Amino acid sequence: MKKTVSTTVRAWLDGSAQDAAATTFRAAATPVSLPYSLVVRLRGRLYEAGLLRSFKAPRPTISVGNLTLGGVGKTPFVAWLAEYFLQTARTPGLISRGYQAERQRKLFARLDAESNSAPSSPFVAFPDSVDSSRFAQFLQFNDEARELALRLPSTPHFLGSNRVDVASALVEARPDVDVLLLDDAFQHRRIQRDLNVVLLDALNPFGGGRVFPAGFLREPLSGLARADAVLLNRADLVSPERRQAIQERVRRLAPSALFAEIAQIPRFIYSRVSPSNSATLKNVKIDKHNASGNRENAVGSLVREDFADWAASRRGGRFVAFCGLGAPSGFRKTLERDALTPRSFVAFPDHRAYSASDFSTLEAEAERVDADAFLTTTKDFVKWNAPTFAGRPVFALGIGVEFLSGETAFRALLAERFPNGQLRN
Repeated sequence: MKKTVSTTVRAWLDGSAQDAAATTFRAAATPVSLPYSLVVRLRGRLYEAGLLRSFKAPRPTISVGNLTLGGVGKTPFVAWLAEYFLQTARTPGLISRGYQAERQRKLFARLDAESNSAPSSPFVAFPDSVDSSRFAQFLQFNDEARELALRLPSTPHFLGSNRVDVASALVEARPDVDVLLLDDAFQHRRIQRDLNVVLLDALNPFGGGRVFPAGFLREPLSGLARADAVLLNRADLVSPERRQAIQERVRRLAPSALFAEIAQIPRFIYSRVSPSNSATLKNVKIDKHNASGNRENAVGSLVREDFADWAASRRGGRFVAFCGLGAPSGFRKTLERDALTPRSFVAFPDHRAYSASDFSTLEAEAERVDADAFLTTTKDFVKWNAPTFAGRPVFALGIGVEFLSGETAFRALLAERFPNGQLRN
């Protein structure tokens, strides 16, 4: 992996780096993390005592969250949940705070004023179907919102920092929604939930054991006791012995929680092709619009291919892989597991808004390793709209979720907490 400032700092925080610089950093940050940890604990006690008020959502609610500062792979699992509820005759709605939520809310309000097709609420839902005119409106939104729009085009997604108000706005706009999925809400105690699901990343499940900034934890590990279900993500990327050790520690921290293991499996490959080639493709065409933000401003059609078919013809290819994720090592290990080891791997900071210097870095890496293509994540790909970059195609992995253990018990828990669904034919 090509080292960047962000990957170095993350290694200091999550405990994976053990050199003198990392040890010195954690020692210096510990005095800061202690009062932060105390404030987090006090806030939790105030909610438990009823001195801080929580609000009941207008619909049954499930929260998907994590203990660490991002990078556990929540988005594919949120998509899995939405698909589960759709298959059980429910109508899910998505609620998230959104990265840079205050800036996003102002942007949404401006879009409302300028677009006849945008909803009137400042908490903007995504379109019911993805087409060239409507999907293009959402290219300015944060990467997670764009990725979920790509994965779940028929599911409304409202964003905003006050998720109590957002939930009310969603249900008011879409009264047919009968279950709410709260993305990244484990620490958001103001809104009540019927099921608390926590994802742990098997590559670093406990954030170095320290609360930020001395470690990668959002709150002390004792907070895991609030979880109704703990899912170990990317469990296939660690040894059975490591998985067992993680499970035993989870049992001690959250003895009443259901424990399951999941893996992130590539299902699709997304790419863009020029209009002259798009007519010959048999893949599903999702949208077409002008590219922007890249050096190559060609119009491209977004297509989706089956991963297995694509990979069979691409293994042995010369790739430069890149991403802007909280946990880039998970993406890299997924590529290696599927025999798509890149010639070069570039990790940018999470939620990267790609700049001219980033383009130069990637172009230089492609030249250095004589790459024939770029590989990235859907979270990053939604910010890349041209068919090619530096004369090379850009491909993105569409990830799905596969249970390795505990699926039957988890589905039973969902059926118990959210009853009355009937499977559609």
